Amino acid sequence: MGTGLKLSKLPFIDCVQAVEILQNTKKDVAFIDVRNRKTYVQQFAFGAVHCSLDRLKFVVADLVPNKKTSLIIIGATHSVIPKVISILNKKKFSNYYFIKNNYRAWAKAKLPMWAGEFTLSKAFGEWIEKTGSIRNIYPKELHRLHQKKPNTFLQIDARPKQEYEKFTLPFSKQCSGGELPAYLESNHTNKDLIVHCAGRTRSIVAYQTLLDFNIKNKKFVLNGGTQNWVLHGLDRAYQCKSDLRQHKINFIQDMKLAKKIITKFKLPYIKQLSSVVGVHAFSIKSEIIQNKPMKLWKNVNATTLIQNTDKFIASTSTKIYIYSEIPTSAVFAVLWLRRMGYQAVWHIDRPHLKLKKSFCRKEFIDQTYFFPKRHLGKKSDAKGYLNWEHGLIPTLQKWGCRSPWISMKSTNTQGITHPVHKLYQSIKL
Repeated sequence: MGTGLKLSKLPFIDCVQAVEILQNTKKDVAFIDVRNRKTYVQQFAFGAVHCSLDRLKFVVADLVPNKKTSLIIIGATHSVIPKVISILNKKKFSNYYFIKNNYRAWAKAKLPMWAGEFTLSKAFGEWIEKTGSIRNIYPKELHRLHQKKPNTFLQIDARPKQEYEKFTLPFSKQCSGGELPAYLESNHTNKDLIVHCAGRTRSIVAYQTLLDFNIKNKKFVLNGGTQNWVLHGLDRAYQCKSDLRQHKINFIQDMKLAKKIITKFKLPYIKQLSSVVGVHAFSIKSEIIQNKPMKLWKNVNATTLIQNTDKFIASTSTKIYIYSEIPTSAVFAVLWLRRMGYQAVWHIDRPHLKLKKSFCRKEFIDQTYFFPKRHLGKKSDAKGYLNWEHGLIPTLQKWGCRSPWISMKSTNTQGITHPVHKLYQSIKL
């Protein structure tokens, strides 16, 4: 290898040992794939979070804040392993393992693999629809409403401002899902509500959120979002400007609603955290109010955190603390993370500024490699992507994991288990 490291001295484990670690619900595990992203999205081990070698030194401490977490590394060739070890040692990790023979061994053992980007979050979106009470409206039907009754409904694009302003649908207003409860509570309307995103996940999450927060309006999800709209030969709208900042929030009312939700779903909370060492700490970025980023807390849009969870979190059991100046936005994130199997807690009071820990500030924009032209009007990519989403839950169940998450009809978010542990427990070696 030319590095001074002997193969016999390296922390190799075989696939059986890796699965045994992944099966253990008492272990905090991070399963990390260090190949380049273009290769990763084509096929990867179930539960493996992407973090290529060129990103590892910048983000591994954010993805895995607890140094005691067990790291399972896959995709590292013999030439890459010394570099990975050097990075992990510098970051004070000591409990890490490399899967011997990588994907050749994983495929030979016929262990679960799938493809795509942010796949676990997307599969979770499909689970919401499967176990919830999602009511769909379809593009042609919505188009007729646009023509005949345009003033009878409020159509909401549940994506963040930046995505909305690139493209959206005619008549759409912008409000990302995490701020929907506050937005509708303070700006009440009796109109029917239609929520959409560019595809499926964020609109489904938004719809279920309206149910969770007891928003009484008649409501629908636009099935397949802007992609399905284009597939039906309809035109999108471009360069629309979000007016979300023009809306005001009643913070007293919002706090009351947030407390109702923590009671309803038995959500844990804390008044003040003394340290953020060894935990995830997220401050929810608002698009309604001008809130400044907080030192030592990772600033992120709530909807983005749920949509792209494995961009921010690799470990299965590390505590996650959530703060927002808009209480219902924090509770939104906590509820959805717990439903996904993460140990999320609402941090009620504004965090003290003098905390121990610093986060990496380097941001990465992920190139889209999976059906890359799905938002550019290419119908084959849009259709392929939507079909892929529809197939995620059947794939999980084919592997033997019948209930990867709790049902949306359940209000009990206690005793949760991460789906990575659940699925590997169903694997017979």
